[in-house]
Amino acid sequence: MKKMICMMIVIVALLATAVPVALAADIGTSVTISTSGANIPVVKCKWEQDTTVGADLESGDVTHALYDTGANSVDSQFLPPLAKCATKTIYYYAVVTDAEDMGNVQQVWVDVFHPEGSPAPYSTSTDPLGPLFKYEIPFTKIGFDQASRDIVTDAFNAHLITFDPTFDLDEVIFEMTKGTAALWMGQAEIDYEQPAGDYKVECVAMDWDDNYSAPLVNYFEYVGVAAVEVDFDSINYGPVSIGVEVMRAGDTDFADPAPQPAGFGAANGATVRNIGNTWAHVVVTNDDMDFSKDVTGTWNVNFDARMGNDDAYKVIYMPEEETTLPNYLALSSQDELDFSIKVIKGTGTHTGMMTIGASIEPFSLSGTPVGIGGPECP
Repeated sequence: MKKMICMMIVIVALLATAVPVALAADIGTSVTISTSGANIPVVKCKWEQDTTVGADLESGDVTHALYDTGANSVDSQFLPPLAKCATKTIYYYAVVTDAEDMGNVQQVWVDVFHPEGSPAPYSTSTDPLGPLFKYEIPFTKIGFDQASRDIVTDAFNAHLITFDPTFDLDEVIFEMTKGTAALWMGQAEIDYEQPAGDYKVECVAMDWDDNYSAPLVNYFEYVGVAAVEVDFDSINYGPVSIGVEVMRAGDTDFADPAPQPAGFGAANGATVRNIGNTWAHVVVTNDDMDFSKDVTGTWNVNFDARMGNDDAYKVIYMPEEETTLPNYLALSSQDELDFSIKVIKGTGTHTGMMTIGASIEPFSLSGTPVGIGGPECP
């Protein structure tokens, strides 16, 4: 009898754990935003500016020479910060009104899109707004007082403002003076590595009856600047024999701290990384290290360089000859630099200077940049 009771308890315990698991199911959902009222809000004008002080308001065109006097095509130009992991703050402004609510609206925001032709991953967003969608920025109401009106006037004088074609500065300032239109502002960061080009900015307002304004669209230019930095401050070619090419290999590890000596006898290998907002070629120039020329005008030394480890991209060049390496770095990527020297005639120890710069490679669907990703930004 005791055994039977024990068995029954075990069976009950097993049955108690055998709870059926429901299969997952996809359940559709829907919602409809109610709208009412005869009027919709209006975005009267909009623009962007950065942290450039004074009357400049835009780092890429401080003299305000680059603008179109057309009714709806005035842009701002901003320079990238040109530093690994750095960001630039951009301020987005709009003047908005709603006739039913004495100029007051519930929400204002902008949707920002990467430039046409941007490389992946900047052109592969899965957002419903499209593959170039970058982010949405909510606005905060600034007001319509004199200080707010001065902000609008300063931006107008800097040729930054895009107006709805039915409005102009006088009308906007008049409405703000009456308190029936107000200035709104949002801000967001743009990374050093974001692709250069024209960023589409679409501004929309929503009133207290959930009516949406027509979008007002403009563009700002993230000015393309090719820039690289290196982790070395000297290259020691070391001992060489006359007529024999000697290469000093780099590596793909960016020295920390940088810069450090590279080349013969150095623990650090030469590394270059892209800190601009374009694909970037490395441009290199060497002086003659006091080897000079012979009587025929031929240099007594020559050099070569390559980025990466493929000799297909190796370039031989003479002193004082600005040379662009044929392959190019992807955005926010880094690679090794290998340098060679071949002495034709000379004795003793020689020193000289090397200059490294960068040039732009335009984005293209067929382009194949090189390099590996460096350390992640914090």
